[in-house]
Order: sequence, then C-alpha cells, then structure tokens
Amino acid sequence: MDLNKFKRTREIIAVLNKHGLGKYLPQALFKKFGIKKPSEEETDGRLEKNIREAFEELGTTFIKLGQMMSLRSDIIPATMAEEFKKLTDNVKPIGFDLMKPIIESELCAKIEDVFSEFDENPIASASISQVYGATLKETGEKVVVKVRKPGITETIRDDMGLILTIAHYINKTSYSQNIDFEAIADEFFQTMNTELNLLIEKSNNEKFIRNFSSPKWSWLQFPKMYSEYCTGAMLVMERIFAMKLDEVILPENEELFDRRIIAERGADVLMKMILNDGFFHADLHEGNIFFKKNNKIAIIDTGMCGYVDKYMRNKLADLFIAFVAKDWERTARICLELNEGEEIPDKELFVRDLSNIFQDLPDNLAEINTAELVSKISVVIFKYKLKIPHELTQLIKSFSMIEGLCRKLDPDFELMTVAGKLAKEVMLQKFTPENIAAEATSAVEKIVDTIHAMPDSITNITEKLENGTIQHRMMVILNTSERRFVSKMITRMSSAFLMTGTLIAGNFMAGNLLAADIVVFCMSVLLFSSTFFKGKNG
Repeated sequence: MDLNKFKRTREIIAVLNKHGLGKYLPQALFKKFGIKKPSEEETDGRLEKNIREAFEELGTTFIKLGQMMSLRSDIIPATMAEEFKKLTDNVKPIGFDLMKPIIESELCAKIEDVFSEFDENPIASASISQVYGATLKETGEKVVVKVRKPGITETIRDDMGLILTIAHYINKTSYSQNIDFEAIADEFFQTMNTELNLLIEKSNNEKFIRNFSSPKWSWLQFPKMYSEYCTGAMLVMERIFAMKLDEVILPENEELFDRRIIAERGADVLMKMILNDGFFHADLHEGNIFFKKNNKIAIIDTGMCGYVDKYMRNKLADLFIAFVAKDWERTARICLELNEGEEIPDKELFVRDLSNIFQDLPDNLAEINTAELVSKISVVIFKYKLKIPHELTQLIKSFSMIEGLCRKLDPDFELMTVAGKLAKEVMLQKFTPENIAAEATSAVEKIVDTIHAMPDSITNITEKLENGTIQHRMMVILNTSERRFVSKMITRMSSAFLMTGTLIAGNFMAGNLLAADIVVFCMSVLLFSSTFFKGKNG
C-alpha cells in the first residue's frame, strides 16, 4: 500500500472511530494503522445517525455511497435508508484556474479558439463535475460545458477500493446481520464507474433522442450533443433556456402553462421509458426537468439510467394493472415474483403482510403518500429477506420523483391510475395481428434452432441411458447443456403445438379452416421428424 492510500485508510478508520463505529471494525485494522479502538461504552448516539455523519465528514465518495444505499431499503434496515436520504451533495465550486487546464486539454485547443464567450462562473457544481455557459465561436450557438473535476477519478477509485476492503472485513463480523456489504460495495463500484465516464451520459442522451423521435413526442426535448468536443471528461451540449418547476407553479405564470397537460406528459414519458423502451432516466429530480411555452418539456443529465428487460416490463405492467384494480393479493404475489434472492419458505405470510399494507390505502389514489408506502413495503421486504433487482430500486426512485412533480402541478393527479391505463394499452398491443405474427415467427425460429440442436443432444442422452450412466435419477446427472436442451425442447415444442392448435381451432370455430393452418402444422411435424431421424442415423 502506497503512502497516500495508507493515509486515506487511516483517515477513514479514524473518522469511523470518531463517530462511534470502531466496534464494527476488526481489531487487526486498528493495530495495523496505529489507532486506539474504543470500548463499547465509549460509543453513543443512534447508529444510523453516526454512520450518516461519518459519511458526510469523509466526503464525496461516501456521500455518494450513502445516497445509493438510501434506495436499497430491501437490503438495509429502513431506518438506515431514511437517514441516508438526508445526505446532500452541497459542493462548493472549484476555482476556474484549476478547471481551465482540463477544459483546454480535452479541447486540444485554447478556450478562445473554440468559444467566443465563456462564463468562468459555473452554472452548477456537483461532486463530480461543474457546468459552464458558453457560446460556440463557429456557429454562435449557446452551449453548456460539463467538465469533470481534477483528481476526482483517482480519489473516488481509491476510496472505492478501500470501501470494498472494509466491506469484506465487516462481512466477516457478527455485525453484518445478513447484510451483504460486499455486494453493496460492488454495486456502488459499478455505479460510480458509470458516472465518471461522461461519454456514457452522451450515449444515453442520444438513445433517448432516438426513442422519442416520433412526431408524437415533438413537445419533448433532450439537449443536442456536439460530438466533436465530447470526451470521457467533458461534454459540450445545447443550452436549454426554460423554466424550472418552482417557476411554473408561481401564480403569475399560471396562464403560460396547462399544468394538467404537463403532469400527464411527464407521466407518459416515464411510462414509455419503462413499459415500451425498457430504458429509463434514473435521476428525474426537479433540477433535471425544465418547462417551455406550449407545455413543452426538456430533460437533461442522463448519466444515470436503468434498463428493464422484457420479463420485468411484463411484470411491471401486471403490477400497475393489479394495483389500480385494487387486487391486493395479486399485487403482493407479483412483488414476490420479482425476488432475485433465495426462495422464501413462508410465501403466504409475505403475501398476507403485504396485502394488509395495501388494504389500508385510501380509496382515492391521489391521497396515497408514495414515500410512506414504499417505506412500509421495504420493511416487509427486508423482514422476509427478499432481494429486489437494482434496476427496480432505480425505477422506484424515478417513479417517486415524477409523482412528486405531477402532484405539485396537479394535486389531484393519480400517477398510478395513468400507469395502469398505459399498462393495459401495452398489454393489448401484444395481441394485435402484427405482434402475434412477430411472436409466432420468433417462436418458429427458436423451435427450428432447438430442432437442429436436437440430434446431438438426444444422442448424448441416449448413450448415457445405454451405458447405464443414467438410471432413475436421469435429470439430476445430466450435464448443464443437456438439461438446458431438454428444458428448451419441451418448452418450445409445447408452445409451438399450442400456438398452432389455437390458430387451427380458432379458424375451425369461425368456419374458416385455412389450408395454411394445416400446412404449417404438417410441415412442423415433418421438419421435426426429418431433422430428428437424420441426426439419429447420421
């Protein structure tokens, strides 16, 4: 360990010790760094408060860690998550004399060669970067320049390494209380690496522009990126001149906007991201959303984004529909299906406990306190040791932020009702002729792939049967690829025959049994038979 890391590690241990957290660290660390370990009696105050204050004192990396953990009340106690929500990113800007060399290094040019105007006073300052206003010399366009702070990458990555080490030590103690601190540290590591590379924000921004390119979304804007000036440490993008939410809701601006329309549009944007695209903005706080005349919306700062796969999108659609229908048992069971951890033994108790929370909700969905509801749900999830996907926690955060924004615009706005309505539309779209045809084509392609793989896999299985390797416990002994093959074969064949049978039955009942239905079915059987016997005889 070099001298700087040694000093920083000693500082971290000393600060944790100062705030009464020394008892949670192994004695070996205190001996190694020459720090006196406190006795149990010397620690006082509430644990959650002590941790939060220690993180504040330790600076940027630990504040970011606490903010991330505030979203993970499924894996840490709800009281600790609530305490971490008090952590704020109040960062003083760095002087321009320190930022100028970085800007010119990334530009590979003098500032005055690229910009006709450059305001040295930052528009905004965060823990990782600062933002400046400027004017492009060549075109006269107004832009913002987002620049990563000097030394921040090295500082954060060094701290992350130390956090991973400390988490490893804590996991070995009795204080871990079934919390996987190493998993939390690893998730944080991935998040911070994403935030440090500003080109990821550029890529996300351009993806949103593509996803919302339809004329239907002409009222939604993401800033244009100037690729020739963008690097991993600096972005140059279109400057958006618009109002913030606090300005929109002022009485003197009431006639400039239709607040109900803006609220509906904000909800529509988030639901499209979640249910249609599977790619969403994970930091939709009020500072990242702006409003322009004619009820237009602009969204910035796309560095933090989340992905939702097809399975998750379907489950979320089911969840919204069940919630709006007040089918609380179904809602609870869908939550259970989203568990990524080990299967819990007392599922019915979990469903009962979660259903009880939902049953106490007011009939008017606009009266629901989402933050309070999420907190209560988190207590139950933590109690039963469910593990919620990281993407879902990001999504809940964005959902809560948009709901808060919509409620400020329209106190009677019911985001869950909108979500349920849009979820139904998404589900119905799956049953259009075009989508059914696309699904059928995809299913046939998968079946053909399975059939082609069938001869070799069946031959291997047959050989094991013949030589006695497989007896009454066949499926236990098969290797992974063979088990996977059998599972896929059964699933795909069942789906194919059911789909074909449904098409034939539907046309038969309608008195319109098409020859194509019979041809498709017969060809599927012939293809299966010929491919199988060809592989078997070859």
